[in-house]
Amino acid sequence: MIDFELVLPDGWVQIPTTPDTTALRRRTVDAVIRHHVPDSLPRDSAGPWRRMLRKELTEATEEAARQNARSVLLPLQEFSGVRLPGSMLVTVLESQDETEDPEKLLASLLADAGADGTYLEIGGAPAVRVASVVDSGRVGRKAPSWRVSYYVSNPDAPGTWGLLTFTVLTDGDLDAEPVQAVVLLFDMIVTTLRWANRVDVPTQDEVLAQLAEMDQPAPGHQPTGSSASARSEPSADASGA
Repeated sequence: MIDFELVLPDGWVQIPTTPDTTALRRRTVDAVIRHHVPDSLPRDSAGPWRRMLRKELTEATEEAARQNARSVLLPLQEFSGVRLPGSMLVTVLESQDETEDPEKLLASLLADAGADGTYLEIGGAPAVRVASVVDSGRVGRKAPSWRVSYYVSNPDAPGTWGLLTFTVLTDGDLDAEPVQAVVLLFDMIVTTLRWANRVDVPTQDEVLAQLAEMDQPAPGHQPTGSSASARSEPSADASGA
């Protein structure tokens, strides 16, 4: 099966969301919460953090599963004292029409997006980036969010597309520097995309290994109750899209 690979910065987790991973998703969420809001903390102070984190992680993984995404990427560790407010859905679409012209489809996407669309190349393949401002009511927030979708063609497999959609929450200021920094970080991750002839969703053994690493915090680490890390890979060395 065709898939693609991404390089994730330290402090990110990739949670499989295919139909056969329901139990694994729940176990991963439980481990993230246990690591960052341990049972040793006072119940009164830890309870709200634990509920908030569970709600956020569960909603992100269930939304990815509903959209038939293969996995969801989440920044769960604080960077410079700030928890990055976003997530990315990773999907591979395979059409039965191997004669379709990817350039025509991308041109159509650009025409519909207008000024919000950008044509570019990712991993040597033609792609389109579409940015939009969306309502955040579904996740219980009043402030709008940024939603950025990448449509990446596979030059070696006509009819196969990578769809990467990330959402960045805001406090109402869409152009705030921290918000734009998070958008740029997601863009950088997308630039590391490389097509592969294997499924790159973590296996159960890989996820369990990540969870074991979480239970061994680095020296000086202090759980905050608002950040978590279940998987990390070398930082992406790429320029923004």
